[in-house]
Amino acid sequence: MTTQAPATAAIFHHPDVVESADKPLAGRRTAGQSFLAGYTRHMVGDRLSVAAATQAHLDHFCDLAKANGWRGKVDRMLTSNTTGLGRAGVLMLPGPTVGKYAWVRRRGGQRLYSICGITHTVSTRRIMEGLLDSAVAPVEEWDAIICTSRAVQQVIATELDEAETYLRRRFAAGRVPRPQLPVIPLGIDTAAFARDGAARAHWRKTHGIGENDLAVMSMGRLSVFEKMHPAPLYIALQRAAEETGATLHLMMVGWFANDSAEALHRDAAAALAPSVTVHFPDGKDEALRYQIWSAADIFALPVDNIQETFGLAPVEAMAAGLPVVCSDWNGFRDTVDHGVTGFRVRTLMSRPGYGQRIAARFEDNADGYHQYLGFVHQRTTVDVPEMAEAFAALIRDPGKRAAMGAAGRTRARQLYDWAAVIPQYQALWADLNARRDRGLPTSGREQEDAANPAAMDPFTLYRGYPTGVLPVTALLSAERTVTEAEIDQLITLTGGKAIHRIVAKAPHIADLLALIHAQGQIRLDAVQDATELDPATAEGVVLWLAKYDLIRVEM
Repeated sequence: MTTQAPATAAIFHHPDVVESADKPLAGRRTAGQSFLAGYTRHMVGDRLSVAAATQAHLDHFCDLAKANGWRGKVDRMLTSNTTGLGRAGVLMLPGPTVGKYAWVRRRGGQRLYSICGITHTVSTRRIMEGLLDSAVAPVEEWDAIICTSRAVQQVIATELDEAETYLRRRFAAGRVPRPQLPVIPLGIDTAAFARDGAARAHWRKTHGIGENDLAVMSMGRLSVFEKMHPAPLYIALQRAAEETGATLHLMMVGWFANDSAEALHRDAAAALAPSVTVHFPDGKDEALRYQIWSAADIFALPVDNIQETFGLAPVEAMAAGLPVVCSDWNGFRDTVDHGVTGFRVRTLMSRPGYGQRIAARFEDNADGYHQYLGFVHQRTTVDVPEMAEAFAALIRDPGKRAAMGAAGRTRARQLYDWAAVIPQYQALWADLNARRDRGLPTSGREQEDAANPAAMDPFTLYRGYPTGVLPVTALLSAERTVTEAEIDQLITLTGGKAIHRIVAKAPHIADLLALIHAQGQIRLDAVQDATELDPATAEGVVLWLAKYDLIRVEM
């Protein structure tokens, strides 16, 4: 990336991208909530822009920004407002599917603004199909998908490579443009995880953890199918307890997807780690999620699931000064410095080519998402003896725990605090602006072309359905007028209010009817010229009035 002055972006917002009481906790929502707080605090510039599909979503964003301390003006725009987004320069999406919004942008022109997405999970069908769409959509080299880890970058590049190979072979394509794929990590507010002596005392007392006992902590969704299978962790801790003679507690901080998930975790703990006292603190308690880190001595997260892409929890653990024992797995490979801030434990999975049946069953909907993830993690292993050895080394050596914890705090503050991450976003957006300024669109569009073949004007697409179309020379007449109240009643009776869509407001419909009535007989184009409604809306009102026999149309 070339060096440019920092740029801002219009942040796409939907209430589903942040935490709320009526939604289950998920990593992407936690990351979205944290990003908004970090961006309003650390962005360079005084312009905060938001784009959303509805006015209600814009209001929701403004409320969140205010709660995060933003006191400046918010530039609000709908995602359909391509001109407004052109002023913003970049549209920042909360996910990686940039193709959908590239089609929307094409309505106004592909050089109007850049589109920047970001990866969270990349294993769902919706995301995988969205990435395929990015290969055929009007995505340009001034667009980007931020990859939160090198491993995820490899996933995205592999999918785009396969799509490009297909398009070249089928259509003899000379080039298949793709977005930039920079690696920028997720961020956190490292200060929020500072160790607290009072919190340590409180939570250790709450869970019966003695002064000389050692507490290992894990954090995240307690789901075999969406995070990790706990069995390897239980087995490794049991071996470490037997080998060292230490009194160990395991705090599995999180939330269960359902009763069966809870039973599996508890039963497996009793069977596989009888010498370890296992607790399940409620990770849905926001205060607990920030305070309980202080009660722990070691953090553990041996993920074996492809849904994980970056993993905020090890970064939060480092910010809390905890040594980390985790699997050598995608994003952890970037965040945890092996031997310095903790230990990354070897992982293995099946060789490429052995999962075609798994992929086919998922594609055919023969298997659901959890089954797909489950089949993959059953063929993924975390080295239990190596993990047990890492735990034992940390249990025996308090000096090593302290040194790794201190190194982790420094690493988290320098690399993963929002103060360090937000400038990387703004530098990327500036680079995309520069690429757009000097680039040329890869697919031109004539005025009569559909911006998106899958979102065509229905009166163009279905023009073969009716007898004909309403010509501008049509003669219109009305024998009577009706009141606004009667129009409003007719809207109700004909279902307009039920679908929350009407051709125009009742006063405008009544005014247009009165205009036609007063003229005796008038051409459609004269009606369009005489009203303040735009021509398409005026024509729609005319057809609506004719539908219910309030006017007559002569061709």
